[in-house]
Amino acid sequence: MLKKIPPVLFLLLFSGFMKAQIPKADSLIRISEKIAKDSVYVRLLNEIAEELSDKDADQSLHFATKAQEQALKIRDTHGLGNALNNIGWAYYRKGDYSKGFDYALRALRINDSLQYLPQLAISYRNVGAIYNSQAKYRESMDYFHKEMSIHTKLNNSLGVGRSLNNIAFSAHRGKIKDSALIFGHTALEYNSKLGDQYLIAFSLRTLGDVYYEEGSIDRSIDYFLASLTAARAAQSNFIIETSLYRLGKAFQQKKQWKESITYLQEAVAVSKILGAKGEQATIQKLLAVSYAQIGDYKKAFESQAIHIALNDTLFEERSRARFAQMQVAFETEKKQAEINLLKQADEAQKEKIRDQRLYTFLLLVVIGLVMALWLVSWRRNQFKQLANKQLRLQKAALEQASFQKDKIFSILSHDLRMPIASLSSVLQLVDKQNISEEAFAKIKHALGKQIASLNTTLDNLLLWSRNQMEGVTDVQASECALYDIVENNCHLLTSAASQKRIVIQNEVSIMAKAYVDVHHIDIILRNLLLNALKFTEEGGSITVQSREEEQEVTLDIIDTGIGMSEEQIGKLFKINTHFTTTGTKNEKGAGLGLLLCKEFVEANHGKLSVKSEPGNGSQFSVTLPKSKYV
Repeated sequence: MLKKIPPVLFLLLFSGFMKAQIPKADSLIRISEKIAKDSVYVRLLNEIAEELSDKDADQSLHFATKAQEQALKIRDTHGLGNALNNIGWAYYRKGDYSKGFDYALRALRINDSLQYLPQLAISYRNVGAIYNSQAKYRESMDYFHKEMSIHTKLNNSLGVGRSLNNIAFSAHRGKIKDSALIFGHTALEYNSKLGDQYLIAFSLRTLGDVYYEEGSIDRSIDYFLASLTAARAAQSNFIIETSLYRLGKAFQQKKQWKESITYLQEAVAVSKILGAKGEQATIQKLLAVSYAQIGDYKKAFESQAIHIALNDTLFEERSRARFAQMQVAFETEKKQAEINLLKQADEAQKEKIRDQRLYTFLLLVVIGLVMALWLVSWRRNQFKQLANKQLRLQKAALEQASFQKDKIFSILSHDLRMPIASLSSVLQLVDKQNISEEAFAKIKHALGKQIASLNTTLDNLLLWSRNQMEGVTDVQASECALYDIVENNCHLLTSAASQKRIVIQNEVSIMAKAYVDVHHIDIILRNLLLNALKFTEEGGSITVQSREEEQEVTLDIIDTGIGMSEEQIGKLFKINTHFTTTGTKNEKGAGLGLLLCKEFVEANHGKLSVKSEPGNGSQFSVTLPKSKYV
């Protein structure tokens, strides 16, 4: 099967495995504790950060930050440029691309002014990697080319090999097929001569991806197998796991289900070692498909159940912790309320005794009785007024609860029952083998859309229900870059938009920032974009823009959809008058998305407004504070 791989690889892949490099971070840390806090100390801290960079991002960030602080104290500019590079890479590994980009640019300016070429090359690599993560593939390739140019000038062979891999990978992700093939084969040949098994494995995996995308499944399998062999030699669990996962997918394309299961099962085992729950969930979903195809529905069901459980794990863990905190707070408040009531009862009793002593002392029995009667009458009147007020409040609360109950039952009976019933029917047909593959393929797409809508409806229903019971109490505001959040949501909805040939444009300023809860603004943007997709005709467009004032920043979500009348706008954001309609392609929803948006915007001290006309599209505007709300 490996006959299509260049001959030079056989010597590298099968002549013997490389010896594992002994980890040196611990020994470097021990040395750092014993030396003077000079430039050598800064250089040693940076070396520790680099050694940990692809193993433990948090520890790498810790030592890089210490290096930065000491470099500033002793004015070690070279050490500072190195430290900023390491901090930027650590934030990139942690997925905080905004901070990673800021530190990468700071490092780039310092290293460029010093013409400190080794660190300048790393600065170019960091910026390129972050652009790649933001789907800006051509910009990413430009920076990787700059990095490779410096490595070539410095005669750094490993640096050149890594740059070639990164260029090929970015070209593949950017669907620049010719460049991906040229640089992929160039990287493979170059790294094969170096003999670095990790770089070889990376090159082979990228070429496998390219051939898989073009439909050359057999050829992609050859490259994935070779990548797996090299990754085992390099003892890189990450490349091992990703190669196994790709082999499982490739054999599914060939309908070789048993081979697919073999590779996917091993991929699950390696992903467990890595602790990658997200990838475990994806692999289990693929396993469920393969098991179903060979008729092992029991294992298919088990894999699907694990997939669902893994997806729910992080949410459940956070929910349990939040529930425990709420329970402690409730018990504390309850005890404090009991103490306050006892104090009030005690004070009332003391006041009554003082009154009685006063009445006895003055011997004004008649006046005392009159006063007592008047006091009793007054208190009864106050009690009646208080009781009536409480009854009115309880009545309003019951009416609201009744409406919310009706709303939930309406969602359960209409929006949730239909897709579940459809799925149940299909599963019965599959179980009884009364449906052909051709018929199943025809309904799979429509069923998938229903399930995606069901998933969104359930998420919104759970969030909305929790907010009705508790209010939005867990606002964790911080300064965040709005461009990154908008770009991420646009990327997530690319598939849904392409089905209706709708173009989503992110015109938000890269400098636009707001002081809000990142999770809340993510939910707000996703629901507003989904709403715009729902009511925009095929071939339309959705644009997200930003406007800034001194204290506020506003995001405008503008669509070319069917629009709304003034009467419809007046009913939005109110639970008693809220309504839901089907989209331009009969998309369904529970009508809770906009209610969630309003609640989360207001919880973050913002404002949500709408402009729309029938036939002329809609504009939803979210105004948010730029700094901490006082």
